[in-house]
Amino acid sequence: MTTQEQYIERLKELVIAEFGRAILTTDDCIALSNAVLESVGISIEIDALEQLFIAEGYNAPRPLMLSSLARYVGYTGWSDFCTAGDITPSEDKDALPIVRRWGVIGLTAIAVIIVIISIVALVSSGNSNDGNGKMVDSRFRNVEQVWLSRTSERCNTLRAYYNEREASRYNQRVDKFIDRYEIVLEKHVKNDLKDYAIQNKITVDNDTIDQTAEIIIENCLNMCENIKID
Repeated sequence: MTTQEQYIERLKELVIAEFGRAILTTDDCIALSNAVLESVGISIEIDALEQLFIAEGYNAPRPLMLSSLARYVGYTGWSDFCTAGDITPSEDKDALPIVRRWGVIGLTAIAVIIVIISIVALVSSGNSNDGNGKMVDSRFRNVEQVWLSRTSERCNTLRAYYNEREASRYNQRVDKFIDRYEIVLEKHVKNDLKDYAIQNKITVDNDTIDQTAEIIIENCLNMCENIKID
């Protein structure tokens, strides 16, 4: 595997971590294209993403797409990603596949435990208050749990890529993710609450919707903060 291929494979790993799930189908590529467009304002062709993530063999991506994906995961562009030190030219990606695979599995298992504990703690907290005396409306508990579950999946993926030798960089990556994820939460949580109220014929005022959304968003962001390394 050439150095160029190593960098591309590493970028794909980080994109998957940022995206929150594996990219295996055309629908996944469509969703990723929309996520990149929303995050960095650049549209990537679906078939190009399919060639990169789904097609077998090595397909050299266009520099513009690599730059867009690098920006999506927190870099200023492809050149910045390649010079950031995530891998070195001498690193052989195939040299220790089993060791690396088990390393990721081990970190994932730890992350799952952390996430489960976080969910339990946050749900328990949500049943009482958010620290400011505000109750989470019990009628919207399902919406809250859905968002906590989504957040846990993203945290789990991020935590699996933690490298103890680069804890500060890992924390910076989490901070960048939190900044972008907060925008996503603010954009969608309130709408989900309104839709849920309509679907279940719940009569509720805007203040309750706003208050519940604030608590759900805070709980999700706290979960993200908890995966950072001291």
